[in-house]
Amino acid sequence: MSNTHDQAMHYVYQQVLQRLFEHMNQAQRASVQLLIQRLLVVAGGHEHVGRFQLMVLHGADRRSAHLLACLRAAQLSISLRYVDTFRMRVLVARHPTLDDTTLASHERCFSALFLHDDPRVELLRTDGGQIGRFSARPSCSSEQRAASGKAWLLFGHLTGGQPEAVLGARAYLELAAGLGKALAMPGDVDALVTVVPASQRRRLLAWSRHCLRQLVEAGYSAPGNDIDALAAGLTRLGLLLADPFEAPTPRTQDGGRQGLRVVTVEDVLQHLDDSGPLDQMLGRQDALPCSAQGPAGLFDPLPLAHLHGLQAQHVGARGYREGAQAFFRSLEPAQEAWPQGQALREVAQARLFDAYGVGEDQLVCQLFCPFEARGRNLEAFVQRCHPGMRVALPYLHQALQGRPCPEPVRQWLIDTSGLDLTLLRSIYAGRPGATIQHLLQMLGRRDRWLRVMQVSGGPMAPSSGVRAVPGATARPVAPLDPRASAADGPTGPCLR
Repeated sequence: MSNTHDQAMHYVYQQVLQRLFEHMNQAQRASVQLLIQRLLVVAGGHEHVGRFQLMVLHGADRRSAHLLACLRAAQLSISLRYVDTFRMRVLVARHPTLDDTTLASHERCFSALFLHDDPRVELLRTDGGQIGRFSARPSCSSEQRAASGKAWLLFGHLTGGQPEAVLGARAYLELAAGLGKALAMPGDVDALVTVVPASQRRRLLAWSRHCLRQLVEAGYSAPGNDIDALAAGLTRLGLLLADPFEAPTPRTQDGGRQGLRVVTVEDVLQHLDDSGPLDQMLGRQDALPCSAQGPAGLFDPLPLAHLHGLQAQHVGARGYREGAQAFFRSLEPAQEAWPQGQALREVAQARLFDAYGVGEDQLVCQLFCPFEARGRNLEAFVQRCHPGMRVALPYLHQALQGRPCPEPVRQWLIDTSGLDLTLLRSIYAGRPGATIQHLLQMLGRRDRWLRVMQVSGGPMAPSSGVRAVPGATARPVAPLDPRASAADGPTGPCLR
C-alpha cells in the first residue's frame, strides 16, 4: 500500500473519529476514554494491542449501535496515538432472520463508522447457524434453510407449539452455532464483548450448562467452561435435536481454545441507552426499544406477534388482530407504531419464510401440534382449519400409522406440516427417549429472556404430552434465579 494511500486513509480515520466525538456528549466521550484504558489493559499494553482481536456480538437495538460506536472511537483513538490498534470481528445476529429494515439500519451504522473499507474490521452475519460476510445476501444456502426449517417445525411439534417457545430459548442454539463458526475462522479471537447485561449473561450461562449436562447423559464428554467450548456444545445440542428420533452417537466434545475472555463494559459505558445526536449520526432515530427485541436486540418481535395472531385466530377462535395486539401490549414500553392486521401478517410471514422456508399453513399446523399422542388433536385441527379433509380423516390416521393410503393424503400431510412422512409417523407413534425428552422440555419451557413459561390452567409441560386448551397462551413467570446463575461463575475471566 503506497504512502499516499496510507496518509489519505489516516486523514479519513481522523475525520471519522472527530465526527464521532462531535456527536457524543461529554459523558459519552469520557466513557470512551475509560474504555480505551480497559482495552489496553486487557490487551497487555499498547505494545501488544495490534495483535489483540475482539469479537462483537451485534444486535439491532440502540445499545448495540452505541457500543459499536464507542469501540470504533476507541479503536481509532488508539491507532492515532500508538499506530497499532486492536481488530474487531463484528457478528451481526437477528432471530429468526435479518430483515431488510434491520439490514438497512446496520448498513447506515457501518457506513457512518467507516467500517467496510477498514482491514482491521471484519463484518459478518449469521443466519440459521451459518455465517457469511455481511451483505444483503443470506449466509445460508437454500438447502441449509430447508434443513433449518424442518428442525424448527419439528421442535414446535414436539414441545407444544406455543409461540414463545418456538421463538424462544431454542434460538440460542442457532446463535451459538453462528458464534462458534465465527470464533473458528482464521485469526484468533482474544475476547468477546456484547451489550447483553451481566445478569442475563449469567442466566444464559447457567441455563446453557444445565442443558449441556444432558449431553453427558447422552454419551458426550463434558464441554469446557470457556465461551467457544459452550458454543460448540450448544451447536452439538442443536444437531442432536434436529433428528431426535435417531439414537445419539457418542463422541468427544470438540475442544475449544482455553481462555477466551468476556470484556465487561457496563460499568464504563453507562450511557448506551441515551438518545441524541449519536443516534442521528448512526441512522438509529427510528430504532425499536431495546426491551421489545430481547437481549442485545437479537430477536425480532414481529414474527412472534404473527404467531400470537395466528394462535388467536385458529386455536383460540378469536381474531388475528386481537392476538397480535395482546402481544404488543405486553411489550414495555408500549408502542403505537407497530404494524397491524394484514400489514403485520405479510411482513412477519415473509420474514419467517426467509428464515425457515415455511408458509402460513405450516405455522398453523405447528401451533395445533395435531400429530402427537397418536393424533389426539388431528380431528380438531382438520375441523377447524381444513374442513374439506374431514372425509379423509381415517386415511390420515392410516398414513400416520404407516398403513397404505391414497397418495394425495400422504402429500397433503407433507405439504400441510412441512415435515416428511417419516418424521410425522415418529411424532404420531410417541416421543423420543428420556434424555431427548428432557432436553426438549428445558428448551420448550423458556422464552427469549429464558423466563419459565406457564399456560393458563397449569404449567406448560411439553414432554408430558399436555396441550394448552384452545385459546390459552403461554405467559412468562419467574426467571431463572440470577443468584443461582452466578454460582456457576463466568465462562473465562470477566475483565474489569
